[in-house]
Order: sequence, then structure tokens, then C-alpha cells
Amino acid sequence: MDNNFPQSFIFGVSDADLQVIGEANVKMEESEQSMWQYFSVHKGIDTPAHGIDRYNKWQEDVLIMKDMGLKHYRTSVAMNRILQKNGSINFEALKWYKKYFSYLKKQDIHIYTTLYHWELPQFLAAKGGWTNRETISWFQKHAKAVVENLGEYIDEFFLLNEPWVCSFLAYYHGIHAPGEHSLKLTLQAMHNMLVAQGVVCRDILSIDKNAKVGTVMVLHPSYSLTQKKEDILAAKYYDENRNIWFMDAMYLGKYPELMMKKYGDNLPHIEDGDMEKIKIGHLLYTLGINYYHGQIVSYDSESELGFKQHTLPGSITNDLDWPVVIPPVYQQGLYDILNQIYYQYKSHGLKRIYVTENGFAQETQWNGKDKIIDDHRRINYLYNHIIQVQDAIKKGVPVKGYFVWTLMDNYEWDHGYSPRSSFGLIHVDRKTMKRVWKRSAHWYKNVINSRMVTLN
Repeated sequence: MDNNFPQSFIFGVSDADLQVIGEANVKMEESEQSMWQYFSVHKGIDTPAHGIDRYNKWQEDVLIMKDMGLKHYRTSVAMNRILQKNGSINFEALKWYKKYFSYLKKQDIHIYTTLYHWELPQFLAAKGGWTNRETISWFQKHAKAVVENLGEYIDEFFLLNEPWVCSFLAYYHGIHAPGEHSLKLTLQAMHNMLVAQGVVCRDILSIDKNAKVGTVMVLHPSYSLTQKKEDILAAKYYDENRNIWFMDAMYLGKYPELMMKKYGDNLPHIEDGDMEKIKIGHLLYTLGINYYHGQIVSYDSESELGFKQHTLPGSITNDLDWPVVIPPVYQQGLYDILNQIYYQYKSHGLKRIYVTENGFAQETQWNGKDKIIDDHRRINYLYNHIIQVQDAIKKGVPVKGYFVWTLMDNYEWDHGYSPRSSFGLIHVDRKTMKRVWKRSAHWYKNVINSRMVTLN
């Protein structure tokens, strides 16, 4: 089997500002508190703290990227660092980004910048966050500052990262900041994010008509537990809740009817012209798809969402217990979702796809002496999913790039710095901040340099 990739195919890594920078150091530049700092303190969980000290170790980390052969790096510019409560822009923070981004460019590393990766300032969260339409204008201000001050360094912009996660986990399940439990608030937050995304997409293109603008969705293929009609319906509910709600809005300018009916009185307030603003599929240079696992579901009459999720006996899970391989041996979830999404929306403007995140949480154990840490389970996972990308390409899906989540172990939101939430190719010792290569880092370096995917 031909496992080669062309030189034009992008192999990269992704991370997010708050997860690697943390919050302790940015106080020196008088950045605003993020809602995650506030939320984690009040929940009694790990705070972002110093992250992995990227704020000070940025040169060392860029040289690690260079050593690995990386030429493509996706990260975020944090809203809480750029926006000031008084309405001004934090130029001290922008100085740091200019220093960091210019050094990346000197090392011939292309920069893919996410404009919102959940780093909402607490002063906006206190006013309702994304449930408040005023946040849209703040997001516009943030994006404008990034484009005008950092645009010369940035190869591609990504508007949002995983709006399902930062709405449902934040406003419905309550495990992400700000920790609410309301379906109505959730749907309003989602809607406002999509409006903000549409407005900012057009703002960027009005500043630079040649700008490459995309967005990032986390997508999960759904599989019914049985072939009973109610379970098949549940799989459709799940698909529309997780995937189609966003895709239909962006590419068709409407929300899917099945979940519109299911949500009922919880539907968001939609102002005149909103859906036209949200429809940006034809304007997007790239759709980023984050993928970690598929999901088996069954019908649940007691759930207001209509489905129940299952992890069956025999499922292969990562160390956060995510069912990364559906039993008994089904390993084609990424292939399935790439095909589903492309062929469903290609006639509506979808022309280019990146897998913007794909990774495996595996607990890291380091004795303080070994020069390489073994993480063969991660290698197996990445190998399998890169092969699925290749299979999708052979079927005509225009996947142009693949980004591993993530370069280094970092702050994993509600899981904090738990060793079980380690997604990195490189281990970071929490006491010394020493960087230690895992076997997967060497493996991925070989993939990048050889353009060939093998398990060796």
C-alpha cells in the first residue's frame, strides 16, 4: 500500500495560548483575567497558572519545532490578552506576539492563528459572555487588532475553535467556564458565536481581500446502538446536535429542522439578517475539522437532546476514557466524518479541509532520567488516523493538512494538569518545565521528513 504524502501536504501541530502560556506571566503586561482563571479558582480545580512557561521558553520551543521538521503551527491569540476592560487594546501583549511570531517566521514556520480558543476575558463573562450579543462587537475589536498588528506574520486565520464545546460544555453541562446549566443559554451562546464568526469573517476580508480565513469545528460521527428506529433517530439527533447544526448554518444559512423541533422553546432569539451573516461557507478558505472519536448512541426519552451516549465493553479508550475506537475493531470514524461532511456540503462551497486537531491522551510517566518516554499507544492512534486521512483523499476528499494535538503536554481545561490528560508529543515536567521527547515525537518527525506513514 502507498502510504506516501506529497510535499504539498501540510503536517503540523496545534495548541492554544492559554493552555501553554497560562495566566501568571501575562499579568506583567496587564492582561485581563480570563474566564478560565476565575472559573477554575471558584471550582477548586487546577488554574492555568504558568501553563508550560511558553511565555519565557518560546525560543526553546520554536527550536524544538524546527528540530522536529515542523513548518506548520496552529495557535491562538488570546482575547483576554488583547482586549482591555476600558475598551482599549493591550499593545504590550501584542509586542510579545510580534516577538514570538517573527521568530517563528525566521525559522520558516507558517502560522495558523485561531482568533477564539475559549480565552474570553472575565469582564465579558460577567456580563453573560456569549449569551450577550455585546460580545460580538468585542470579538470584532479583538480580530481587528490581530489582523492590523499581527497580520503580516499570519498565513491563515481561524475564527472559532469548536463552538459546540464552548457552548454545550460551558453553558449546558457546566464543566467548562463559565459553568452554566441551561439549554436555552447554550443555544443562544452558540447562535451569537456563529453571528460573531460571520461578521468577523467579512471584517477580515474587508481589510485584506486576499486573507485566508477558515474556522474549526469538532465533529463526531454517530452510530446507532441498534438498528431499532428509535436508536437510528437518536443517531440523527446526535449528528445534528454535534455536527449539522453548525455546518447547515454556515453552508446553507439555516439550522436543521429535526433539532429545531427538538429544541422547541429553548431555541435562540434570532434577529433579522442573522442567518445571512452566519452563512459564510462560500467565503471560507479552509474548514478545520477537529477529530478525536466517534460515538455510539441510543434513544433516550428522558433527555431533552433525545440521545444517550455509550462506551461499550471492548472499546479502546484513551486515558480520559474517550472511546477512540468503536468495538469490536471499527477504526474508520475520521474517514467516515470526512466523507460525510465533504460530500454533504461540497456543492455549497466546501472546497478545502484540514484536520486541525487529532490526538491521544496517554498518561505520562517519567523517572527524571530517561531521554525518551515510550508512548506506543499514541503512535498507534496517530498512525491509524493519518491512514484514514489518506484513504479519504483517495476517495476524493480534499484534505490538505493534518495537525497533531499537541506539541507539548499542557493545561487541559477541566482536567487541568492531570497526567492522564497528556496529549503532547513532548512531555513537560511540572516542577522544572524541562521538555522531554516522547517516542511519538521522533515518530512524527520521521513522518514529516519522509512523507511516509509507517508504525516504525
